[in-house]
Amino acid sequence: MRKLIAKLSDGGRLRYTPTQLWYAAARNRTPKGSVAYGCVAAFLVVLTSFILLVVSGASGFDPEVVRPAVVVGMSLLALALLLTVRGSRRAKRTGTVNVPMPLDRFRTSVIDRWTAVYSRPIGLSDEGSVPFPVRPGDSTPRLVLLCPDPAVLACLALNGVHTTHSLALAQSLDQLGNISTGSTGSTGADGAGVVGIVLHDASPAGLAFASAARAALGERVVVAGMLPRTVMDKDNAVRLRKPLARGDLDAIRASSSALTAAEADWLTRGWWSPLAAVPPVKLLTVVARAVDRAEGLADPDRGHAQQVGFLTWPTAS
Repeated sequence: MRKLIAKLSDGGRLRYTPTQLWYAAARNRTPKGSVAYGCVAAFLVVLTSFILLVVSGASGFDPEVVRPAVVVGMSLLALALLLTVRGSRRAKRTGTVNVPMPLDRFRTSVIDRWTAVYSRPIGLSDEGSVPFPVRPGDSTPRLVLLCPDPAVLACLALNGVHTTHSLALAQSLDQLGNISTGSTGSTGADGAGVVGIVLHDASPAGLAFASAARAALGERVVVAGMLPRTVMDKDNAVRLRKPLARGDLDAIRASSSALTAAEADWLTRGWWSPLAAVPPVKLLTVVARAVDRAEGLADPDRGHAQQVGFLTWPTAS
């Protein structure tokens, strides 16, 4: 816990949410999607041998009884082992993979217990304390950041990203209607005119959220969400799996141009990775880079300067 707290808070400098701490604790501890079917096979072998031994002993090891019993027993054992192997392969491909401990239990058994024995973990803040949308104080935001995950948005707000980068933090497109940006003026109910940044999970739902943002904002959007390629081959990434929901296959097909065949297959098999599992320090870095790109969309001169190698226009010292 001390190592997790120090890493998430960057030595006490940053704030984070219980959900982020939960995912950090689950890293390298989530199942790999396989089931211990070897134990089932061994049990079937032992059970069949025991039954044959009992039947043979009861018959006085009469060959007329033992031979058909062995044939029937071995046939049933072979069928059971075949079904076991098929079940094992299917489980490895489609079995559900969740964080071993549910979040509500983690709050009570780990966070509350740690707080009672030691003290409140440094930097920990509840995501429920942050209402959305979040605006940068009394000033008019220059950009809008969209993310459906309240834990991620809360982390950004708790660390003052909305003030540092003059961002409005919103959880859905519906919240854009009451937000105006300094670079583009007032927006309509559909968010037209907004220059937006989109963060999302490596999941079909995340891809669908990004597609909806593109449809609403057109070319004035920077998608900085996770893609499967960033997590699918990393052993220390939090990779989970669940049955596909209605519309997930459509979302994968619609995003096929941005995905490799391996990524599409990974998502089709139910795998996904949460954005909240990204440590705050990396999350803030991603947002800072996305802000630079988004400012290029909001300011054509700045965007041209970025293309020719300047991050910003020179200013007087």
